[in-house]
Amino acid sequence: MNIVIIAAHPDDEVLGMGGTIKKLSKAGHQIHLCVVSDGSAGIKNKEKMISLRKEACLKSSKLLGIDSVDFLGLPDMKLDDIPQLEINLLLEQLIHKYKPSVVYTTPYSDFHKDHQKIHECTLVATRPVASNVKQLFSYEIPGTVKTAFNPNYYENISKEISYKIKAFKFYSTEIQKFPHPRSIESIENLAIHRGIESGIKKAEAFRLIRYISNN
Repeated sequence: MNIVIIAAHPDDEVLGMGGTIKKLSKAGHQIHLCVVSDGSAGIKNKEKMISLRKEACLKSSKLLGIDSVDFLGLPDMKLDDIPQLEINLLLEQLIHKYKPSVVYTTPYSDFHKDHQKIHECTLVATRPVASNVKQLFSYEIPGTVKTAFNPNYYENISKEISYKIKAFKFYSTEIQKFPHPRSIESIENLAIHRGIESGIKKAEAFRLIRYISNN
């Protein structure tokens, strides 16, 4: 099965679904990651930061078993300034290239405008009449959700949480101290919390946006 994961920034994919990615990879699925922005906002030496985050993304992707990574290189924190049609077309080209049956994207209930924009563009790019996408999910990104993330789908990552933590450690510039939501401790605690909600040890939470049955 072909799966496409769309991230607004390098590290969204690990924070949101690093354990699930490893689980899907171990199951033999083809996983393709698209990173929309360069992740350079708020940094004086932008070229160095772009290089560091790209390198971190490639290393974490290799660990998690991602088969390919597409970097679109759009400006971080400025996606709202780019015409939505332009981003729609880029994502549509990606969907046409990989022909996924499952797509994961950023959440809409988010303070981060980039996450909102990419969510909206993904909805357009995966329209049923224009794609083969049968399942569309949004994942949870800790520290940016403006309202309660209300999941309706949970993935058991009890065996994969260690890979998620290792993958995030490659993003050394993004790791914060506890109790920040992007600390190592908080990431593991969120997995425990979502696990408690769903009756398993550790989980990642998602919103199932669309499901189309082949039957």
